[in-house]
Amino acid sequence: MIDIVTGRSKSAQFFINLVPKNFRLIFNPNRRCIEKFIEKSAKKMEKGAKILDAGAGPCPYKKLFSHCDYEATDFIDKYKILDFTCQLDNIPKKKDTYDAILCTEVLEHVEYPQKVVNELYRILKKNGKLFLTVPQAWMIHQEPYNFYYFTKYGLASLLKNAGFKEYKIIPKGGYFWFLADAIRFNEIAQQYKKYPLIYYPLKILSFPFTSIIFPFILFYLDFLDKEKKWTMGYVVEAKK
Repeated sequence: MIDIVTGRSKSAQFFINLVPKNFRLIFNPNRRCIEKFIEKSAKKMEKGAKILDAGAGPCPYKKLFSHCDYEATDFIDKYKILDFTCQLDNIPKKKDTYDAILCTEVLEHVEYPQKVVNELYRILKKNGKLFLTVPQAWMIHQEPYNFYYFTKYGLASLLKNAGFKEYKIIPKGGYFWFLADAIRFNEIAQQYKKYPLIYYPLKILSFPFTSIIFPFILFYLDFLDKEKKWTMGYVVEAKK
């Protein structure tokens, strides 16, 4: 099974995890952008701050907020680790509950993203922070619950309509990181997975190029793209 975040099978990811993290993330620019953004965001939070991880899944960032009063929610508790379950457009919390909300790679999977952003705004305290990440360009995944991808203009509209007055929308790299991330998934090989005699030779022959050589070269070329219109997505910090 391929993990949509890492782009690897579980067995391949085990060996990749043996490589030092900072070097490993060069080959996964999307994951690099997200993790660095969340690490910086966590450091901004004071000890004891009340945090909600909205759409938390397996709670991969819980440790980063160990100094905070961390809660996690999603629509289903698949991993049996959430504090409560709910739909994100109807969160069972009073207004002005949280100092910050983390919502990462979630909005593309909700049918009515404006309702969700409105709800996140409602439960934030005054001056509370929303830390948000979304894709702009990605493969269709987690079907059929893959409804939208977002431009910076769409994000600005969602935030303004919810009531946010201050926000920063930062692209997750440019054209070359976008290419590296697309190549990394080796989508052509995946389409032949039902045919082992084609799939395995194709996967083995292409692996050095799709997973190592091309991503490494493209990572260091991204500075050439000044406009960042071809981007994997955005990280957002918004203040209520």
